[in-house]
Amino acid sequence: MNNYIVYFEYYSAGESGNDKYRFTDKQEALDKMDEFKRAIKMNFSDCPDSEIIDEPDFFGIMDHQSGDFAKVILQQGN
Repeated sequence: MNNYIVYFEYYSAGESGNDKYRFTDKQEALDKMDEFKRAIKMNFSDCPDSEIIDEPDFFGIMDHQSGDFAKVILQQGN
């Protein structure tokens, strides 16, 4: 059986965190990834000097002024 893992990681204002979520259904994993993408975009919407990477299995934003970042990654496991 396939499983899918969604990793979320952030660093902001000197604090950091990460978490991972496991799914057996690919659509549920994609929905969770999309939820994190929307939250990341909203939290970095006022950063004028940010770099965005948006790929099917990776989404991340880094604010070059502060060094803050957030990313979400989708991986397929066994």
